Amino acid sequence: MTEDPINILLVDDQPAKLLSYEATLQSLGENLIKAGSATEALEHLLKEDIAIVLSDVCMPELDGFELARMIRNHPRFQHTAIIFVSAVALTDPDRIKGYSYGAVDYLPVPIVPELLLAKVRVFADLFRKTRQLESLNAELERRVEERTAELTRANAELERRVEAGASDYLAKSVNTDSS
Repeated sequence: MTEDPINILLVDDQPAKLLSYEATLQSLGENLIKAGSATEALEHLLKEDIAIVLSDVCMPELDGFELARMIRNHPRFQHTAIIFVSAVALTDPDRIKGYSYGAVDYLPVPIVPELLLAKVRVFADLFRKTRQLESLNAELERRVEERTAELTRANAELERRVEAGASDYLAKSVNTDSS
């Protein structure tokens, strides 16, 4: 079974970094969408179903933290994996801030291609497995509803038969008593 490619959004204000991410991740066979700013990233998020966001932390106008906060505040994207990339040496408070805004991981620059590939692959697999579970759960709920409806109909038929049988019994009892 071949799986449909998922959308991975690459966000960085430096085109060279976007190209390096794309070159590293193209072997995954996923749809790689590039955005040169947080604003452009938000436009893509509103138009497409994004599974993973790989975002630079330090960008002009809206930084990666603000982008993550905005993503998490939208109900549709509350479970989108956000991986931060930072060339700046981040302090623990910066990391805590990022995680509190919804990041699932951090990658330092220079990027180790194998590490980036491995991490994105894991989150892509997790996205697919989550979708599979959601689909299976929906199917199970549908089957439970169908079975409940069948049991309700069968129960109503049984009650009708019991009432009819009780009426017949009472009618026979009355006829025997009057004879």
